[in-house]
Amino acid sequence: MNKSKHCWICGKQFEPTRAWNRYCSIKCKSENWRNTKGRIVDGGRYCRQCGKKFIPPRIGGANMQHCSTECSTKSARESRSKFYKRNPQKYSEYQKKWHSKVGTDNNLLRFYLRYPEAPKKCQSCGESRVLEIAHKPGHKRNGAWRNKENTTIDKVWILCPTCHKLLDRKGYSPKQLNLI
Repeated sequence: MNKSKHCWICGKQFEPTRAWNRYCSIKCKSENWRNTKGRIVDGGRYCRQCGKKFIPPRIGGANMQHCSTECSTKSARESRSKFYKRNPQKYSEYQKKWHSKVGTDNNLLRFYLRYPEAPKKCQSCGESRVLEIAHKPGHKRNGAWRNKENTTIDKVWILCPTCHKLLDRKGYSPKQLNLI
């Protein structure tokens, strides 16, 4: 078995230790692996989303198509929206399935999960079928995004839509609606 061979990568002559050896060293063997798997690390790749050139990591990067998590997320969103535009019936099926699992989601439901002791009726008229969260005058959001800090039980009233509109749009005072 002392027949010498030529390395498949660098062409250098070497003495194989086994009959099936094709490479002169581990370095040449790994170079062949990178080339056959489509990962040319030295050259890098181009991101499918932004087109920026990037070098994927050696471990776990064999199938990377995006330079960052942000590009990957953006690409997935665009792909889903294109799919649902082509197949509108699939989107309605997805929505029905999601609502059957989760149920309707709204701010009042999340508010009641945080504050189970909150009133379950309109604090002005006693209506219990449809309710909304209304901010007290000193704690109005003024365009700020609704979040946990500005929607606490001491900063809001639970009102029906009619009383909420009377308070916000018709100029009724909290005293006229029996809230104070």
